[in-house]
Amino acid sequence: MQFEDLLPEIGGFGRFQILILFILCLPRINLPMHFLLHNFLAATPSHHCAIPHQEAFVNLSMEEVLLISIPREPDGTFRSCEMFSQPQFHLLLNSSLEPENNSTIQHCQHGWVYDHSQFTSTISTQWDLVCEQRGLNQATATFFFMGVTMGAVVFGYLSDRFGRKAMLLLSLVCSVVFGMLSATSVSYSMLAITRTLTGVALSGMSLIVLPLGMEWVDIQHRTFCGILSSIFWSIGNMLLAMVAYLVREWHWLLVAVTGPCLLSIVGLWWVPESARWLIATGKVKQAHRHLLRCARMNGRKDFA
Repeated sequence: MQFEDLLPEIGGFGRFQILILFILCLPRINLPMHFLLHNFLAATPSHHCAIPHQEAFVNLSMEEVLLISIPREPDGTFRSCEMFSQPQFHLLLNSSLEPENNSTIQHCQHGWVYDHSQFTSTISTQWDLVCEQRGLNQATATFFFMGVTMGAVVFGYLSDRFGRKAMLLLSLVCSVVFGMLSATSVSYSMLAITRTLTGVALSGMSLIVLPLGMEWVDIQHRTFCGILSSIFWSIGNMLLAMVAYLVREWHWLLVAVTGPCLLSIVGLWWVPESARWLIATGKVKQAHRHLLRCARMNGRKDFA
């Protein structure tokens, strides 16, 4: 008898399967929050060069200080990466005039000032990943998804070798550890490394969660479960927007997105190993024990 033939006898889609799918929906919701996190984590707000000795311009408004200190684009907005080496006071008389000497325009020398109306802080504002350094900001997502790619290879092999549940647990624990380390990063290098390792760990969740649930469901209900999984993914996308709206400081945003992995670790206690994998690896007694548990919960007491 094949494993597919056993599923109808133990209840192919009963309370047992619903419980498993409900528990596994937690990591499924959490995954897209991590995958799209870079959009908020590395957001670059409006910024301009920091103006030295700004206290000397006490009689000028902020707009006037910017006018004499920062060059403007053709559309009238202030440039983000350049400043005048000397204040251009003549622009106060007529802002449409050209600077006295184009050679006075230089790159920012004293850092940047950021608009914090939308984000309290991001990795861009933390380490000034703007202008010449903006490539490092974009590279953060690249490092993360490189980790996801590497994790697909690693966890794909390990889940077949050591079991779905054990590797899912390892993935969740590593996601918590590296996620929290990312949140406490004291340098860009530390963040890049920990985000890469977080990507490796999350790849295990992405690969294992769906098969672990599906392998307990009969063929007739697998399409429905696949649709349900996609709905959970969409819920995760929406929740990220809400969390990012409420938590606008990047350290705490990482903590908020990583925290649900702890709930998944607790919930995994009630999720059995895949009986299909146990049978395939010769662990028939363990598989039989889980099948009996499934049958009893689904009201199939005649299964032996």
